[in-house]
Amino acid sequence: MTHTLTTPTLPRRLTIPLLLPMLLLLVALSGCAGGASPQAVTTPVEASEPTVATPATATDTPAAAAADTSAEERSASTADLLLARVGINAEFEPFVYKDEAGQVVGFDIDLLTALAKAGNFEVTYVDLPFEQLLAQVETGELDAAISAITVTDERAEQVSFSDSYFQSGKAPVSYFNPGQGLAVRNDETTIASADNLTSQTKVGVKADTTGAQFVATETDAEAIVYPEAANAFAALRNGDVDAVVIDIPVIVRYITNNSDAGIRITGGPLTDELYAIAVSPARDDLLTRINAALAQIQSDGTYDQLFEKWFGSP
Repeated sequence: MTHTLTTPTLPRRLTIPLLLPMLLLLVALSGCAGGASPQAVTTPVEASEPTVATPATATDTPAAAAADTSAEERSASTADLLLARVGINAEFEPFVYKDEAGQVVGFDIDLLTALAKAGNFEVTYVDLPFEQLLAQVETGELDAAISAITVTDERAEQVSFSDSYFQSGKAPVSYFNPGQGLAVRNDETTIASADNLTSQTKVGVKADTTGAQFVATETDAEAIVYPEAANAFAALRNGDVDAVVIDIPVIVRYITNNSDAGIRITGGPLTDELYAIAVSPARDDLLTRINAALAQIQSDGTYDQLFEKWFGSP
Protein backbone atom coordinates (compact mmCIF):
# COMPACT_ATOMS: atom_id res chain seq x y z
CA MET A 1 0.00 0.00 0.00
CA THR A 2 1.43 3.24 -1.00
CA HIS A 3 1.32 6.16 1.43
CA THR A 4 1.33 9.70 0.05
CA LEU A 5 2.91 12.42 2.22
CA THR A 6 1.06 15.72 2.00
CA THR A 7 1.88 19.11 3.50
CA PRO A 8 -0.98 20.52 5.47
CA THR A 9 -2.15 24.01 4.48
CA LEU A 10 -3.70 26.64 6.68
CA PRO A 11 -7.30 27.30 6.13
CA ARG A 12 -7.71 30.50 4.11
CA ARG A 13 -9.75 32.17 6.80
CA LEU A 14 -6.79 31.91 9.25
CA THR A 15 -4.06 33.24 6.93
CA ILE A 16 -4.81 36.98 7.06
CA PRO A 17 -5.24 37.21 10.84
CA LEU A 18 -1.89 35.54 11.36
CA LEU A 19 -0.06 37.66 8.78
CA LEU A 20 -1.34 41.02 9.95
CA PRO A 21 0.64 41.06 13.23
CA MET A 22 3.75 40.15 11.28
CA LEU A 23 3.21 42.95 8.80
CA LEU A 24 2.60 45.46 11.58
CA LEU A 25 5.78 44.33 13.31
CA LEU A 26 7.77 44.86 10.11
CA VAL A 27 6.33 48.37 9.68
CA ALA A 28 7.22 49.24 13.26
CA LEU A 29 10.76 47.97 12.84
CA SER A 30 11.08 49.95 9.60
CA GLY A 31 9.94 53.11 11.42
CA CYS A 32 12.50 52.61 14.17
CA ALA A 33 15.25 52.37 11.59
CA GLY A 34 14.45 55.94 10.48
CA GLY A 35 16.06 57.47 13.61
CA ALA A 36 14.94 60.06 16.15
CA SER A 37 13.18 63.29 15.30
CA PRO A 38 15.61 66.14 14.29
CA GLN A 39 14.19 68.45 16.99
CA ALA A 40 15.65 66.26 19.68
CA VAL A 41 19.21 66.87 18.52
CA THR A 42 18.98 70.43 17.27
CA THR A 43 21.93 72.59 18.37
CA PRO A 44 20.98 76.16 19.33
CA VAL A 45 22.45 78.82 17.05
CA GLU A 46 23.84 81.92 18.72
CA ALA A 47 22.90 85.37 17.46
CA SER A 48 25.75 86.92 15.52
CA GLU A 49 24.90 90.57 16.13
CA PRO A 50 24.44 92.50 19.38
CA THR A 51 20.92 93.57 20.30
CA VAL A 52 19.99 96.05 22.97
CA ALA A 53 18.88 94.55 26.29
CA THR A 54 19.29 91.03 24.90
CA PRO A 55 22.38 88.88 25.52
CA ALA A 56 24.66 89.39 22.58
CA THR A 57 28.32 89.51 21.76
CA ALA A 58 30.27 92.61 20.87
CA THR A 59 32.96 90.33 19.46
CA ASP A 60 32.95 87.43 17.05
CA THR A 61 31.78 84.19 18.60
CA PRO A 62 34.83 82.39 20.06
CA ALA A 63 34.74 79.65 17.43
CA ALA A 64 34.45 82.09 14.54
CA ALA A 65 37.10 84.44 15.91
CA ALA A 66 39.53 81.59 16.35
CA ALA A 67 38.67 79.54 13.29
CA ASP A 68 42.33 79.21 12.35
CA THR A 69 43.45 77.99 15.77
CA SER A 70 43.43 74.53 17.25
CA ALA A 71 40.62 73.19 19.44
CA GLU A 72 42.96 73.39 22.42
CA GLU A 73 43.77 77.02 21.71
CA ARG A 74 40.10 77.87 21.23
CA SER A 75 39.27 76.20 24.53
CA ALA A 76 41.96 78.17 26.28
CA SER A 77 40.78 81.43 24.69
CA THR A 78 37.21 80.95 25.93
CA ALA A 79 38.06 79.61 29.36
CA ASP A 80 38.44 83.13 30.79
CA LEU A 81 35.78 84.86 28.70
CA LEU A 82 34.10 87.61 30.72
CA LEU A 83 30.49 88.73 30.41
CA ALA A 84 29.57 92.39 30.79
CA ARG A 85 26.16 94.04 31.10
CA VAL A 86 26.80 97.55 29.79
CA GLY A 87 24.44 100.50 30.12
CA ILE A 88 24.10 103.07 27.36
CA ASN A 89 22.00 106.14 26.66
CA ALA A 90 21.28 105.94 22.94
CA GLU A 91 20.45 109.63 22.60
CA PHE A 92 23.93 111.12 22.35
CA GLU A 93 24.97 111.31 18.72
CA PRO A 94 27.69 110.75 17.54
CA PHE A 95 28.77 108.68 20.55
CA VAL A 96 25.73 106.46 21.12
CA TYR A 97 22.47 106.67 19.17
CA LYS A 98 20.05 104.68 17.04
CA ASP A 99 20.28 104.84 13.28
CA GLU A 100 17.30 104.88 10.90
CA ALA A 101 17.01 101.10 11.18
CA GLY A 102 16.84 101.29 14.97
CA GLN A 103 20.32 99.79 15.46
CA VAL A 104 22.49 101.21 18.22
CA VAL A 105 25.59 102.77 16.64
CA GLY A 106 28.18 105.43 17.35
CA PHE A 107 31.82 106.00 18.22
CA ASP A 108 31.39 104.56 21.72
CA ILE A 109 29.73 101.41 20.36
CA ASP A 110 32.49 100.81 17.81
CA LEU A 111 35.07 101.49 20.50
CA LEU A 112 33.55 99.01 22.94
CA THR A 113 33.25 96.40 20.20
CA ALA A 114 36.98 96.75 19.51
CA LEU A 115 37.76 96.62 23.23
CA ALA A 116 35.64 93.50 23.72
CA LYS A 117 37.45 91.75 20.89
CA ALA A 118 40.88 92.71 22.20
CA GLY A 119 39.97 92.03 25.84
CA ASN A 120 38.02 88.79 25.36
CA PHE A 121 34.70 89.80 26.88
CA GLU A 122 31.10 89.74 25.67
CA VAL A 123 28.70 92.65 25.96
CA THR A 124 24.98 92.92 26.58
CA TYR A 125 23.71 96.49 26.01
CA VAL A 126 20.97 98.01 28.15
CA ASP A 127 19.52 101.34 26.96
CA LEU A 128 18.60 103.60 29.90
CA PRO A 129 18.08 107.29 30.69
CA PHE A 130 21.49 108.88 31.24
CA GLU A 131 20.76 109.75 34.86
CA GLN A 132 20.29 106.06 35.72
CA LEU A 133 23.56 104.79 34.30
CA LEU A 134 26.02 105.56 37.09
CA ALA A 135 23.57 104.63 39.85
CA GLN A 136 23.12 101.16 38.36
CA VAL A 137 26.86 100.74 37.81
CA GLU A 138 27.45 101.67 41.43
CA THR A 139 24.98 99.07 42.73
CA GLY A 140 26.22 96.38 40.36
CA GLU A 141 23.02 96.14 38.31
CA LEU A 142 25.27 97.13 35.42
CA ASP A 143 28.86 96.01 35.07
CA ALA A 144 29.78 99.12 33.12
CA ALA A 145 28.39 102.11 31.23
CA ILE A 146 29.54 104.08 28.21
CA SER A 147 27.92 107.16 26.69
CA ALA A 148 30.41 110.04 26.56
CA ILE A 149 30.57 109.95 30.37
CA THR A 150 32.75 112.70 31.80
CA VAL A 151 35.07 111.83 34.68
CA THR A 152 34.45 113.96 37.78
CA ASP A 153 35.60 113.64 41.40
CA GLU A 154 32.01 113.14 42.52
CA ARG A 155 31.38 110.36 40.02
CA ALA A 156 34.70 108.71 40.87
CA GLU A 157 33.36 108.19 44.39
CA GLN A 158 30.49 106.14 42.94
CA VAL A 159 32.19 104.05 40.28
CA SER A 160 35.56 103.05 38.92
CA PHE A 161 36.68 104.69 35.69
CA SER A 162 38.75 103.25 32.90
CA ASP A 163 41.62 105.16 31.39
CA SER A 164 40.33 108.06 29.31
CA TYR A 165 39.40 107.34 25.70
CA PHE A 166 38.45 110.90 24.68
CA GLN A 167 39.81 114.07 26.19
CA SER A 168 39.99 117.83 25.93
CA GLY A 169 43.19 119.36 24.72
CA LYS A 170 44.17 122.70 23.36
CA ALA A 171 42.11 122.06 20.26
CA PRO A 172 39.64 124.73 19.16
CA VAL A 173 35.90 124.24 19.25
CA SER A 174 35.55 121.09 17.18
CA TYR A 175 34.87 117.39 17.42
CA PHE A 176 38.28 117.00 19.01
CA ASN A 177 37.38 118.85 22.18
CA PRO A 178 34.81 117.11 24.41
CA GLY A 179 34.43 120.08 26.74
CA GLN A 180 31.06 121.76 27.19
CA GLY A 181 30.03 124.18 24.48
CA LEU A 182 27.52 127.00 24.18
CA ALA A 183 24.97 126.83 21.37
CA VAL A 184 22.73 129.74 20.39
CA ARG A 185 20.46 130.67 17.50
CA ASN A 186 22.06 132.36 14.53
CA ASP A 187 20.11 135.56 15.21
CA GLU A 188 21.30 135.76 18.83
CA THR A 189 23.19 139.04 19.44
CA THR A 190 23.57 139.29 23.21
CA ILE A 191 25.15 135.94 24.12
CA ALA A 192 28.76 135.59 22.98
CA SER A 193 30.16 133.60 25.90
CA ALA A 194 29.23 132.12 29.28
CA ASP A 195 29.80 135.55 30.81
CA ASN A 196 26.59 136.68 29.11
CA LEU A 197 24.44 134.02 30.82
CA THR A 198 22.57 136.21 33.28
CA SER A 199 19.64 135.60 35.59
CA GLN A 200 17.37 136.55 32.69
CA THR A 201 18.79 133.80 30.48
CA LYS A 202 17.19 130.40 30.04
CA VAL A 203 19.68 127.67 29.19
CA GLY A 204 18.72 124.19 28.05
CA VAL A 205 20.77 121.33 29.50
CA LYS A 206 20.65 117.52 29.50
CA ALA A 207 19.77 115.96 32.86
CA ASP A 208 22.65 114.94 35.16
CA THR A 209 25.43 116.14 32.85
CA THR A 210 28.46 118.30 33.47
CA GLY A 211 26.77 120.91 31.30
CA ALA A 212 23.87 121.08 33.73
CA GLN A 213 26.34 121.31 36.60
CA PHE A 214 28.25 124.11 34.87
CA VAL A 215 25.16 126.24 34.34
CA ALA A 216 24.03 125.70 37.94
CA THR A 217 27.36 126.47 39.58
CA GLU A 218 29.20 128.80 37.20
CA THR A 219 26.44 131.08 35.88
CA ASP A 220 23.40 132.99 37.09
CA ALA A 221 21.24 131.60 34.30
CA GLU A 222 18.13 129.49 34.79
CA ALA A 223 18.84 125.88 33.80
CA ILE A 224 15.98 124.22 31.95
CA VAL A 225 16.57 120.48 32.21
CA TYR A 226 15.65 118.13 29.37
CA PRO A 227 15.87 114.33 29.29
CA GLU A 228 17.81 114.23 26.02
CA ALA A 229 20.02 116.53 23.94
CA ALA A 230 17.51 116.52 21.08
CA ASN A 231 14.87 118.00 23.39
CA ALA A 232 17.19 120.83 24.37
CA PHE A 233 18.03 121.64 20.75
CA ALA A 234 14.34 121.60 19.81
CA ALA A 235 13.63 124.05 22.63
CA LEU A 236 16.40 126.33 21.36
CA ARG A 237 15.03 126.28 17.83
CA ASN A 238 11.52 127.02 19.11
CA GLY A 239 12.70 129.92 21.26
CA ASP A 240 11.83 128.23 24.57
CA VAL A 241 15.41 128.70 25.76
CA ASP A 242 18.09 131.23 24.84
CA ALA A 243 21.02 128.83 24.69
CA VAL A 244 22.07 125.23 25.19
CA VAL A 245 25.12 124.02 27.10
CA ILE A 246 26.20 120.50 26.18
CA ASP A 247 29.23 118.55 24.90
CA ILE A 248 30.88 120.24 21.93
CA PRO A 249 30.96 117.13 19.71
CA VAL A 250 27.23 116.74 20.26
CA ILE A 251 26.59 120.33 19.17
CA VAL A 252 28.81 119.95 16.11
CA ARG A 253 27.08 116.73 15.10
CA TYR A 254 23.63 118.28 15.51
CA ILE A 255 24.55 121.30 13.38
CA THR A 256 26.11 119.04 10.74
CA ASN A 257 22.97 116.92 10.51
CA ASN A 258 20.58 119.89 10.73
CA SER A 259 22.09 122.62 8.59
CA ASP A 260 18.75 124.42 8.45
CA ALA A 261 18.36 124.54 12.24
CA GLY A 262 19.72 128.07 12.50
CA ILE A 263 22.04 127.15 15.40
CA ARG A 264 25.72 127.95 15.93
CA ILE A 265 28.42 127.57 18.58
CA THR A 266 29.66 130.71 20.27
CA GLY A 267 32.68 131.23 22.51
CA GLY A 268 35.32 128.66 23.39
CA PRO A 269 35.14 125.44 25.41
CA LEU A 270 33.55 126.07 28.79
CA THR A 271 35.22 123.09 30.47
CA ASP A 272 38.10 120.65 30.10
CA GLU A 273 36.84 117.09 30.25
CA LEU A 274 37.79 113.42 29.97
CA TYR A 275 35.48 110.67 28.76
CA ALA A 276 35.93 107.22 30.25
CA ILE A 277 34.04 103.97 30.74
CA ALA A 278 32.33 103.68 34.12
CA VAL A 279 32.88 100.26 35.70
CA SER A 280 31.30 98.66 38.75
CA PRO A 281 33.64 98.68 41.80
CA ALA A 282 32.96 94.94 42.02
CA ARG A 283 34.30 94.29 38.51
CA ASP A 284 38.02 94.92 38.78
CA ASP A 285 38.51 91.99 36.42
CA LEU A 286 36.57 93.80 33.71
CA LEU A 287 38.32 97.12 34.40
CA THR A 288 41.70 95.46 33.97
CA ARG A 289 40.62 93.95 30.64
CA ILE A 290 39.25 97.27 29.37
CA ASN A 291 42.39 99.25 30.21
CA ALA A 292 44.68 96.65 28.66
CA ALA A 293 42.52 96.47 25.54
CA LEU A 294 42.38 100.28 25.27
CA ALA A 295 46.17 100.48 25.37
CA GLN A 296 46.35 97.78 22.70
CA ILE A 297 43.96 99.41 20.22
CA GLN A 298 45.62 102.80 20.74
CA SER A 299 49.01 101.30 19.89
CA ASP A 300 47.94 99.14 16.94
CA GLY A 301 46.07 101.91 15.10
CA THR A 302 42.53 100.65 15.68
CA TYR A 303 41.58 103.66 17.80
CA ASP A 304 42.80 106.10 15.14
CA GLN A 305 40.74 104.30 12.50
CA LEU A 306 37.59 104.56 14.61
CA PHE A 307 38.25 108.21 15.41
CA GLU A 308 38.70 109.09 11.76
CA LYS A 309 35.55 107.15 10.84
CA TRP A 310 33.40 109.22 13.18
CA PHE A 311 35.18 112.57 13.40
CA GLY A 312 37.61 112.79 10.49
CA SER A 313 41.31 113.56 10.73
CA PRO A 314 42.41 116.21 13.26
